[in-house]
Amino acid sequence: MTRLLFGLLLGTACLLSAESPLRTALVIGNARYDQQAGPLRNTVNDSKAVAKALQELGFTVIEKHDLKRDDLLKAMLSFRQTLSEAEVALFYYAGHGIEVSGANYLIPLKSGYSPEGADDVTLRMLAETRLFNVEQAVADMCSGGARCNLIILDACRTTALARTGRTRDANDRGGLVEMKPPAGSLIAFATDAGQTALDGEGAHGLYTEELLRHMKIPGLTIEQVFKRTRAAVLERSEGGQIPAEYSRLIGEDIYLAGQALASEAPSPPMVKAEPVEPPTLAQIMQLATNRMTEECLDALESLAETKGPGDYAEAPLALVLDQVKDDLKDAKEPSEKIDEAATTCAHLLRILPACLPPNHERYKSIAAKAHNRHGDALIILDQSQEAIASLDAAFALTPEDAYILYNRGRAYAILGQIEAARADFEAASDLKLNQPKARQLAQSALKELK
Repeated sequence: MTRLLFGLLLGTACLLSAESPLRTALVIGNARYDQQAGPLRNTVNDSKAVAKALQELGFTVIEKHDLKRDDLLKAMLSFRQTLSEAEVALFYYAGHGIEVSGANYLIPLKSGYSPEGADDVTLRMLAETRLFNVEQAVADMCSGGARCNLIILDACRTTALARTGRTRDANDRGGLVEMKPPAGSLIAFATDAGQTALDGEGAHGLYTEELLRHMKIPGLTIEQVFKRTRAAVLERSEGGQIPAEYSRLIGEDIYLAGQALASEAPSPPMVKAEPVEPPTLAQIMQLATNRMTEECLDALESLAETKGPGDYAEAPLALVLDQVKDDLKDAKEPSEKIDEAATTCAHLLRILPACLPPNHERYKSIAAKAHNRHGDALIILDQSQEAIASLDAAFALTPEDAYILYNRGRAYAILGQIEAARADFEAASDLKLNQPKARQLAQSALKELK
């Protein structure tokens, strides 16, 4: 089944790895920031998707999530040891980043960096000891021996750490500054100097979503990939976000997804290939039954590309959501299973409009369950602020669901927003909602509120 769906793509990846020199990448996504820096919703999804895409394009990938400063330094050291004689070395970072005294820094988790009231000298000292210096990382990477070095920073999200205690300017949202790349390198920013990037409304940030789409297109040079990504982001954001690249690449063009098939030379006679058929619903259901969730959703999306949205999608989507529900049941601590549950819900929400007609009688119900279970998983993963956004989306679809109200109340309570939590717990306790288990949970939670 996997060969049926992805044989062509994997064949391309194998061809790249067999005929090309080494390609190596370090991919980092930081999301679970404290409230001072501000947690992020899409960065781990972004980094996972980028890592997967790079692997399919023949890269050896080091993938890390939610790193503190020491762990980030260790990851960079391990990455540098892979660079010798590489054709392409790629560093991708999604998370918070700021400019301090004219230099760019990435913000690790639990950095302890606080600009409140500090002068310029103190700020720079704090940045050098608590944050991650991008310029130094680029210099180290570019001296590692790779022919082409790509640095991609989707790191300009809004954060209060960009404001100092001397200004407290509510409009001073941060952003990174321009960087001059060393020879043989390209530095790409999710948005232009001094601006902040959109974290995205779906499963991915706007910039990374477009980058993923264009980096997989055969026949595009590296520069063309970023040029097309910039144009797409500019259009979709209606001018609100303009990515920027600074390039000093040298030598022959490099094609991330391989060159397009040449048409100039006459082709030898070819045996007519059998058309690749889309997966059947039975095969998709078998993938779901076997808990091959990512493969199931990819297969469903593939079928939808051929058939368009239809009733056929309801059963596999419902089965996947039931499995997520089972995984979340009685879960109290973060785990790989809970992380996968959150990723599955985000994936399902991304493909849902293409698979199930929006006017389908179960569309709202399925979307609401996916948002609700995504929020539930995020609460367990200590991402309550992001959970509220998912639960708000669920509530907008099915405001009569007591479980959604109960889960949102949990998130508010964790964040210390007691009155908002109380309001949701009381609403979930309403007898009119006719969900006894949710009502019981909400009533117990009400008793525990201070």
